[in-house]
Amino acid sequence: MSDDLERKRQEKIANFKLNLDIGDNDETGTELISNTGTIGGTSESTSSAEISSGNDSDSELSSYSSVPGGDLKGVDKKSLKKARKTDRKRRKKKAKKNRVIFRMVWIAMVIFVSIMIGEFIMVGVNDMLGVGREAEASVTITIPQDADLDTIADILYDNNVINVKWFFKLYATMTKSTTGFTQGTFDINKNKDYQALINYMQSDMNRTDVVTIRFTEGMSLKQYARLLENGKVCSADEFLKACNSDRFDDYEFIGSISNPKERPIKLEGYLFPDTYNFYVGENVDTVIEKFLANYRRKVYATKSRVLGQEKKMTIAERAELIGMSMEDVLTLASLIQAEAADKDDMYEISAILHNRLATIPDGGVNKNGESGLSKLQLDSTKYYPYASEKDIPQSEKSTFKSKYNTYDIIGLPPGPICNPGLEAIQAALTVGKTENYYFCHKSAEENMPAISYYAKTMEEHMENLKKAGLM
Repeated sequence: MSDDLERKRQEKIANFKLNLDIGDNDETGTELISNTGTIGGTSESTSSAEISSGNDSDSELSSYSSVPGGDLKGVDKKSLKKARKTDRKRRKKKAKKNRVIFRMVWIAMVIFVSIMIGEFIMVGVNDMLGVGREAEASVTITIPQDADLDTIADILYDNNVINVKWFFKLYATMTKSTTGFTQGTFDINKNKDYQALINYMQSDMNRTDVVTIRFTEGMSLKQYARLLENGKVCSADEFLKACNSDRFDDYEFIGSISNPKERPIKLEGYLFPDTYNFYVGENVDTVIEKFLANYRRKVYATKSRVLGQEKKMTIAERAELIGMSMEDVLTLASLIQAEAADKDDMYEISAILHNRLATIPDGGVNKNGESGLSKLQLDSTKYYPYASEKDIPQSEKSTFKSKYNTYDIIGLPPGPICNPGLEAIQAALTVGKTENYYFCHKSAEENMPAISYYAKTMEEHMENLKKAGLM
């Protein structure tokens, strides 16, 4: 009987091992142990590995590996299944808990980054709109020539005009306003928004480094150059070089000059004397264009009433009416400007010079039989392009001979010797009636203006020279 029990017991153990192997590979949770109750009875305790159960509900697997002689007691299918199920629940619960913690950390990071980005954007937007800056405060800034966006941003930031450089540069880039900033000095209110700042710095009209210069009638371009250099507008050499260039030939009255190579300074006579506003360090071409624009306006656009004419006429139209080119009018006007003592004297000198020029077809002989009158013989032309003999460089003095000297040449010189004003131009256009061919002046004294003398003949002229203290 005991042999039968032992045999049955061994069969149960073998069946248990077989079912355990199959259960480990069973993904569907098939039972691992057949429901056969206890193994070897409830009092058997010879196995070193057993399944123990607490209060029916808390059974757990301790070990299956050390079964002496292949013996395993106190283990059933339900206990093992329950243990595996408990373990799965534990792992699932832990994984769920970990996912919750991860999501909370991720959400916290997103919120933190969003707050930081939002704060940066809000600060930038406020700066863009000028929020928080002093409403009445202003600052003076100076923008260098050809300043790039980085330079502009640094200048504004250093002067507390903007608070966020990177946002200003981002705005300027997005609005395509990275270039075009004007060189010069500006007074800027700090509460301007970005667009107002950019517009303000891209306009010459807002510059405060304005230089106002008065160029008086009869000044030469060399005198102009000195005034411009003293005002820090541009250098004298740069100005005179530009005046001798071909960069202004697009102006019809410049491009049509008949003898540019014969003129020491090509634009002499065409830079209309007046009061002008310039900027410190202004481009020299822009400087000259201001003069030329004024000349064109005065000569070709402005119309005025002319004695004996029914309609108003421009200066250019009046020149055409009397058969003179504007080149000749300007040249004659420059001589009148240089020689005349006052406004009335201009018109008398103009009449005298017109009389002399009229003798050229007759070889310089007038109706009185006096000769040599085709040479205008004006002291103001003797040393041009220099103002006087003392201005001639020492290296040139021994050989200097002016091509403008009207004691040597017949008729008008190659071009103007100075920049005449409107009154001298008007006088040059007036062919007055006079029988005089000569004039001279007694120089002005402290309480006495200059005195003009006119003469019909050389004999009278010699007497006038004595009166004027010139002989």
